[in-house]
Amino acid sequence: MSNIPFLMRRAAWSKSALLAFVVGLIPAACSAEQPLLSADLSTQLAQGDAVVQAPPPISSPYGAYLAGLVARGDGDLEAAADYLLQALTYDPDNPELLFPAMHLAAATGRQEETVSLASRILEVEPQHSIASLVLAVDAARQGDLAGAEARLTALPQRGFDQVLVPMLMAWIKIGQGDVDGGLQALSVLQGEGGTGVLYSVHAALINEVAGRSELAAQEYEALLAKTQQPTLRITWLAGSFFERHGQRERALALYREFVNDAPGADILAPMLERAEQGGESPVEVANATDGMAEVLFNLSGLLSQEQADDIALIHLHQALALKPDFMLAQVLLGEILQKQQRSHEAIAAYRRIPQDSPFGWIVGLRVAEELQVVGETEAALSEFDRLAAERPDAYEPLSRKGNLLREEERFGEAVDAYDGAVERLERRGEIEPRHWSLLYFRGIALERSDQWERAEADFKHALGLQPDQPYVMNYLAYSWVEKKQNLDEAEAMLERAVKLRPRDGYIVDSLGWVYYRLGRYEEAVVQLERAVELRPQDPTINDHLGDALWQVGRKNEARFQWHRALSLDPEEDQVPLIEDKIKKGVTVAPKDI
Repeated sequence: MSNIPFLMRRAAWSKSALLAFVVGLIPAACSAEQPLLSADLSTQLAQGDAVVQAPPPISSPYGAYLAGLVARGDGDLEAAADYLLQALTYDPDNPELLFPAMHLAAATGRQEETVSLASRILEVEPQHSIASLVLAVDAARQGDLAGAEARLTALPQRGFDQVLVPMLMAWIKIGQGDVDGGLQALSVLQGEGGTGVLYSVHAALINEVAGRSELAAQEYEALLAKTQQPTLRITWLAGSFFERHGQRERALALYREFVNDAPGADILAPMLERAEQGGESPVEVANATDGMAEVLFNLSGLLSQEQADDIALIHLHQALALKPDFMLAQVLLGEILQKQQRSHEAIAAYRRIPQDSPFGWIVGLRVAEELQVVGETEAALSEFDRLAAERPDAYEPLSRKGNLLREEERFGEAVDAYDGAVERLERRGEIEPRHWSLLYFRGIALERSDQWERAEADFKHALGLQPDQPYVMNYLAYSWVEKKQNLDEAEAMLERAVKLRPRDGYIVDSLGWVYYRLGRYEEAVVQLERAVELRPQDPTINDHLGDALWQVGRKNEARFQWHRALSLDPEEDQVPLIEDKIKKGVTVAPKDI
């Protein structure tokens, strides 16, 4: 494959051309008659198996390489790794294959293959950062801290390694019994900003591991003082420390503040629940390899926040190699895979977390949502039912079940699920402003299942909780317009909603339609033309604009909009109505529409 660099210069090839070329290289035995996925998808997902199987072998190095490029471009890292590893079997010393193959193997958690490839890369490039990290982690995992230190010492201190290497070296020193040396290695990160926060976190952890509890407490207090909104992990580690050192109330205050105020607080909820019940808080970092895993986990989270998800996955899998039972790292792995829309792999990652763990219930909700994404609707519904039965006071499983059923247009069933969720909240006396969306979604399901009085009550209740919620105002006001009720109130409500969401085409359309109902056609055209600009592919908005244009005498333009509405796949019952308007124009008064 000496001309691989040439092929890489041809990256401007279209995806279809690449696919056509690759398919031509796949043997007939690996055609569409040989499915890549098991037919019993739900069974595999329920067992937590990785659903995506290895792709069929390709008999050409070029085909495997190009298939890897296509898969990588599609974000399918598993298949990309498989194909590049196949290509390496034909040309094992080609650096154009070796380097990306190792990165893909590392990002997909194939530790044995990653270590092997890293060793080969260091023969070519002795200061390769990721390869050195992989071998340092492998050495530490086997108890060879001196070997890990040697791997990291060889790296030049530049770029990301200026943060990563001192932190790992600090923990290696701790493992070697040199506490002061570890803190000295870490001290280069002292200062303001993100590196200063990392310094404080790991200085606290190191001091606790070394039995210096007072110094650890000082580090945590200083850290909390300078981070007015501590992150999930800072809250977790500091609270856990306070629990173990006789300050349970301090820990509870930290947990409660985070759970009440922060996004993603559901992950911390098990900690709060256990602390409230007087349970024991386990030590998060007990030794040097735990500390190294914590470093890699912390940096993975930061990388993911910066949208560097592939490199985050590499560091995260190294953390899991050092600490396989690191459940929070496993949760982060599932989150990143979800963000990358790799639903099958995300489900498999979450399923590795035991159902009886503190995270089992929370990740169960996420598994159910991803089952819906991959089309396993009934499996998702069963998962929501299991979670609802497991926690009879929790409303979330039934609320999310209702959302799924509503999206599937099973509105009557959605109402039943929402009713169960609301009943659980009312039983606890906890209908709060943050629950407005539950009432809003139930209102939609009620309206679509012809239960308008209950729907209207839910929309009004939701607005009582969130008076300026534009989506609730839009749905309620539009429904009033369609039912020819409260038109003046609907107009005022929609004008307010448009001010709050001026670029939402659906809300602008609703305002235009109420003007139409009131016979203010010129104003209706202005709003509806704007709505079509914002939502050009919506058949209903185009249909509305056609009606308004007809009323102001712009009949050719009106017919154009109706033809366009027909081309956009409108609701089946609207098709004959639009066709009739194309032939005859608007033949009924707005109040009768």
